[in-house]
Amino acid sequence: MKHINYFLFLMLALPFTGMAQYDEAELKKIISTASEQDLVVENSRMLQEGYLYHASLVADKLLQFDPESPNYNYRRGYIYLDMNSDFIKALPLLEKAATDIDKNYDMYSSNEKSAPTDAYFHLARCYHLMEQPDKAIEYFNRFINESLKGSPLIPYAKMNIKQCENAKKMIANARNYKVKNLGNVVNTSLPEYSPVISLDGSALYYTSRRKWEDTLTAANVKPDPRYNIYPEDIYVSYLDFDSTWMDPIKLEFCDPEQNEATIAVSSDERKIYVYQDITGAGDIYYSDFSSNKFNELNQFKARGVNTKYWETHCTVTPDGMHMYFVSDRSGGFGGRDIYKVSKLPDGEWSAPQNLGPKINTEFDEESPFIAIDNKTLYFSSNGANSMGGFDVFLTVRDEDNVWSDPINLGYPLNSCNDDLFYTTTVNGLKGYLTSFRKDGYGEKDIYEIENDFLGLNQLAVFKGKIKTVDNKPFPEDMGITVKCLDCGEELTRGVYPNMRNGLFYSALEPCRQYELIFHYNNGQTEFYKELVSTSCEKKYDEIYREVLLDVDKMEIVKYDTTRVVINDVEVKVGDEIGKVININPIYFDFDKFEIRPDAAVELDKIVAILNEHPTMEIELGSHTDCKGKMVYNDWLSQQRANSSAAYVKARITNPQRIFGKGYGERKLQAACPCEGKTEKKQYAKCPADQHQLNRRTEFVIVKLK
Repeated sequence: MKHINYFLFLMLALPFTGMAQYDEAELKKIISTASEQDLVVENSRMLQEGYLYHASLVADKLLQFDPESPNYNYRRGYIYLDMNSDFIKALPLLEKAATDIDKNYDMYSSNEKSAPTDAYFHLARCYHLMEQPDKAIEYFNRFINESLKGSPLIPYAKMNIKQCENAKKMIANARNYKVKNLGNVVNTSLPEYSPVISLDGSALYYTSRRKWEDTLTAANVKPDPRYNIYPEDIYVSYLDFDSTWMDPIKLEFCDPEQNEATIAVSSDERKIYVYQDITGAGDIYYSDFSSNKFNELNQFKARGVNTKYWETHCTVTPDGMHMYFVSDRSGGFGGRDIYKVSKLPDGEWSAPQNLGPKINTEFDEESPFIAIDNKTLYFSSNGANSMGGFDVFLTVRDEDNVWSDPINLGYPLNSCNDDLFYTTTVNGLKGYLTSFRKDGYGEKDIYEIENDFLGLNQLAVFKGKIKTVDNKPFPEDMGITVKCLDCGEELTRGVYPNMRNGLFYSALEPCRQYELIFHYNNGQTEFYKELVSTSCEKKYDEIYREVLLDVDKMEIVKYDTTRVVINDVEVKVGDEIGKVININPIYFDFDKFEIRPDAAVELDKIVAILNEHPTMEIELGSHTDCKGKMVYNDWLSQQRANSSAAYVKARITNPQRIFGKGYGERKLQAACPCEGKTEKKQYAKCPADQHQLNRRTEFVIVKLK
């Protein structure tokens, strides 16, 4: 990651005297014996040359000479902020620095006790990052009014004021996001960032600067002396059966002395795109997965993508036909811009095309991610529409290939710090991003974002899972051809299952008919075909197929169509819906079968599901408590079943697929025996809420297709 050296702006007129590089042990020895004046000079040179970690060691010593010095507090506060983005530690130091400001600040003299006017700017940054925009605006304005008029920080201060105004509005109108730090298995005290989530949400690829656990390798690799951080490496963590993240695994191609950072992963997890900085100013590479591992890195060779400039990130559409990438090359709109290349009929890539001024600004755009629908693009920008640093934005491409005006996704998905590298699971309702927040473990952490309003619509997804007899591995060249039969022009794409878990995905257009062709031997041998039609309703829909494959015979033993996905959860025939998704049983008053208001709320959820899945059939099973005679309870439970079914039938298509069945007191949820001579005595022993649990209707799937 490149840093803006704000301290350098103070010293542009000062001569360089050589790189301030030291062995850490040597530096500590020098610090212990050097004079205060020598340390001030050395600290200033280190700051000028960007060796912030070494500068921090010297600044700590200067604070021992004079803990109250606004000058020394400024130096240490600036380092915390610029080296680690640690606004929490920087804030009290910069508050002390701002108590004594001198426009004629002399940074090379130990007699200088004041801080420069830049202290106002950095203090404002801290308040901004602390989500105190009013105080930030106060100090940004103070900096603008009191600094030298030619200060290169003034444009940044003016832009930050606009961002603070945005932050006030967004914080006051917070959106319904659930934001969760992924915890100390994924995150450490060191930077973790650039998460890429698999479409099913079970694998998280990300970048970390942690030290290698291999002792021999780690002993030969020294941290970057500028920031005291190790080179970037790529890890993957898998979601365990209890929804916790497992210990991360470092990918095979990582070099202990080189930077490799995650960029993107294909939908089948057979290709990973990587940033590496051994060519150009930093370029895009890739690794293919085969023989149960990721292989060596190769530079992405499409014409015009990698240049002598900085290419930082990319995203590739699930069909592999389009790539969106980031570059700071000349000819853009300013800073880093997002570009696009597309596969041509001859298999070559087109020349890069800038996405234009609607998306790219005079500032920086970063970390694009294209959703499975090939038209919803997430990206980050640090321009005037941000609430601080980089924010995540969303834009959608229409049928004429025109992008909509980007929308800031709002608070608390976005914060006043940098929010980058947002990627989502298949339906768009869960995402992962990088941020530095108060509850974090280190400089950058990875967060999970859940929402109920960013889901994709007007999209069908073909989703499936390959299982094999005796769990034998299936051939790596096994795939599925997805061919649209009525799209106006032939539209065919290849889909390959994930070698780790057998899952496969493909986006489908709504209201279309497709042929699915299963094959192996590099597409030469076909062994199964099926026709499927997608819904014409404007909603998100999943077509699920589960295949049991006999690898020895390359024959399908079982082709399961008895599952669908509802609210991101797989359900199958025999499931009681309330146990797998958020729908409660409905309850009845004693000796009554009328639908209560609270029961209507739950029945309306069933209505919505049935209208989304017009072939699904459900049994509404109704029950009673054990008070009264069994024959009466059989009658009463059937009345409850009838009234429940009638409510649903009146509100769905194809109402004949709903039926109610009364079970009387035969399936008590709370055991309250009350038959025979002791009936009244036994009934009284059970509390009222236990009897209420027995007076219920439940919803069981009996057919899906």
